[in-house]
Amino acid sequence: MKSEAGEQIIISSHVPPLFICPISLQIMRDPVTLCTGVTYDRDFIRKWLRRGNNVCPVTAQILHTRDLIPNHTLANIIQKWRHNALEKSDPVYNMVRQTIRQIEEGRSESRAEAVKRLRNLAKSESKRACLRSEGVLPLLVRVLEKFQPEGEENGGEALEEAVGAIASFPVKDVITTIDLLSSTPVIRTLDWVLANGKLSSRLNAAGLVEKVAINTDKTAAMTEIDLIDGITDGLLTLIRQNATYAAGIRVCLKALLPLCFVVSNRGAKIAEAVGVVIPVLIEASTERRVSIMEASMAVLEELSATWEGRVAIMAHPCAVPLIVTNLLLVSHVATAHAVEILLNICSSCSKVEDEEVVMMRDIVVKMGAMEKLLALLHMDYGQTTKRSANHLLRILSPLLDHDFCAQFLVRL
Repeated sequence: MKSEAGEQIIISSHVPPLFICPISLQIMRDPVTLCTGVTYDRDFIRKWLRRGNNVCPVTAQILHTRDLIPNHTLANIIQKWRHNALEKSDPVYNMVRQTIRQIEEGRSESRAEAVKRLRNLAKSESKRACLRSEGVLPLLVRVLEKFQPEGEENGGEALEEAVGAIASFPVKDVITTIDLLSSTPVIRTLDWVLANGKLSSRLNAAGLVEKVAINTDKTAAMTEIDLIDGITDGLLTLIRQNATYAAGIRVCLKALLPLCFVVSNRGAKIAEAVGVVIPVLIEASTERRVSIMEASMAVLEELSATWEGRVAIMAHPCAVPLIVTNLLLVSHVATAHAVEILLNICSSCSKVEDEEVVMMRDIVVKMGAMEKLLALLHMDYGQTTKRSANHLLRILSPLLDHDFCAQFLVRL
């Protein structure tokens, strides 16, 4: 007898290629054909077209018409194949299909229970093969897209369970639904979960925000995230409320990092982000939590590239001294971020910043940054970090006394 996992692998390896959507690489649930003759799953080709693409993804031919023609024949064949190949041997498939019907047709209360069952199945690697072949991920995303919590009893519970279920899948699976996840209704739902959900649900939502932000086009999904201020607010609030929860902080910082590209036009939001992240860095430095220190400094590096970010960092009495202290002390990653932050601050030339910048340069020198930067040049760091360190040394060299400056120039 074959094991359950082995049987599923054999079944999935014999899926006829004609049944697979070229975009999602999953079995099609609603096949439609383009004018080029290539068939796709409706949800995925519709997202492709909505993003402004006017060519066939497979053939690269220009589409003379964007009509989607339902392929009923193929849909019936796929349905029969599923019934014959899967249902006969594995009761899990029966349960999954029944659960899918319950989600699509049931009331919000039963829907929440059904989504919870899928979430529990998704925790098992062997069960995920079944969920994958039945198109559960796109279904869960549609739960986020269609069933909003406002005015719907227990709607919020179903949404939270759906977010948790999606988060249970590996990143490579979630990325296949990234076009669906990045739609405005879904982002609004993630916003709601970040503001109103249980702690575990809020952290799962933060993880999905990160995946959407780093795996989509910056001008598309990132703009949609930017339209919803609650996303950034929710992440910052989550960091404040869970300052001692290392795993939660790390997730939120990773989700916040891609958003720095978007909030660069919102001064107040940048200052607020700096005010939240610096205390996290201070706490992490005290307890030597390397991964959180790295994530914190990655966010500060992005924020320091903006005028508002530099002003906020310079205004905090502990920020620059702490960043200098952590040079060469934490990890290569943290040091690389620290060098870029200091370079952004010390090379700033805005008239408004001049007085503060001069003061910061003086602090950086007095904290012993020059010796550390010189040492860095002879260590195993990347060329980008070394170039930035070299640039920073030249900016700071006029503040040195004559003897040290001469020694510095010789070593440089």
